[in-house]
Amino acid sequence: MKVSIQGVSKSFDQIVAVDDVTFDIRDGELFFLLGPSGCGKTTVLRLIAGFYAPGAGDVLFDGQSVNNVPPNRRNTGMVFQNYALWPHMTVAENVAYGLDVRGVSRAEKQRRVRDALAIVRMSELADRSPTQLSGGQQQRVALARALVINPGILLLDEPLSNLDAKLRLETREEITRIHSETRQTMLYVTHDQKEALSMADRVGIMNAGRLVQVGTPHEIYRTPNSRFVADFIGEMNFIEGRVEHAANGEIAVATAYGVLVVHGNGFQPGQTVTCGIRPEALTPTRDGGTRNLIHATVQRATYLGEIEHYTLTLSDGRSLRALETNPDVVRRFGEKLTLTVRPEDIILLIQ
Repeated sequence: MKVSIQGVSKSFDQIVAVDDVTFDIRDGELFFLLGPSGCGKTTVLRLIAGFYAPGAGDVLFDGQSVNNVPPNRRNTGMVFQNYALWPHMTVAENVAYGLDVRGVSRAEKQRRVRDALAIVRMSELADRSPTQLSGGQQQRVALARALVINPGILLLDEPLSNLDAKLRLETREEITRIHSETRQTMLYVTHDQKEALSMADRVGIMNAGRLVQVGTPHEIYRTPNSRFVADFIGEMNFIEGRVEHAANGEIAVATAYGVLVVHGNGFQPGQTVTCGIRPEALTPTRDGGTRNLIHATVQRATYLGEIEHYTLTLSDGRSLRALETNPDVVRRFGEKLTLTVRPEDIILLIQ
């Protein structure tokens, strides 16, 4: 099922929670809404579920408005943060609950419960009580309960937030596998960037009630369209500058730390810009070179085996973060370090 959000707004008293949001979720897509707490992403999910009515705009399922359709008639499945399983029912009975409400025949119910448990790899625990399961297992039961009704869209509201780090990783992989096998349309709401980057087909970034960018994880990470997105997704160093020269797809930006050459178009000499540089794009260099060199002093080095994280200080005292993969040199506090960055790894943002 395709879901379209067209110019949707929602306010609570004088607070605007969702402000003129428009985007599409494609049929069979795992779409993520990502943003800081209070940005409006859960409100959007609840508008799709039918728990809230939009103050303006339309929620469309396969091109048909569902603004006036109650939640129980929207054919949506919901996976909550706290699992919401009935402790007095077995795993199989919990999964079957939505089918009981819909009056599905006994034979059909048994088949669909069996298939749903097989998808989440919980068949052998069908007769267990939810209280006998781990958090990760309970979340898989909640997934099976939502999938068994064959929803048009599956809505997941920060489903891994109650799990420890190891279980989050395992369940993340399970959800990815289930989506790959079923091609179920899914909307996944989270503030966890790693979940979005590792799982999503596409990601929508929200801030202060507005949708500020939509793209694949690679597009969002490599080509953020604003300083907010660049700073919110992963780590980013920001260096201000002014365009000195722009021609033939190369832009020379004068900064307090030297000239940085950037690949790109659409900028004019004299324009004030911000250069965004990911820590992993900064590479310590021994053989010098003439372009895109940044000189800094080591304040702290954190060795993690395969990588080493550096906190550095620039000539004016500003902090810079960098990392080195497969480090073969032990770097000490106060050591002078020269780093280089490729022109294609610098993200140019308008101030």
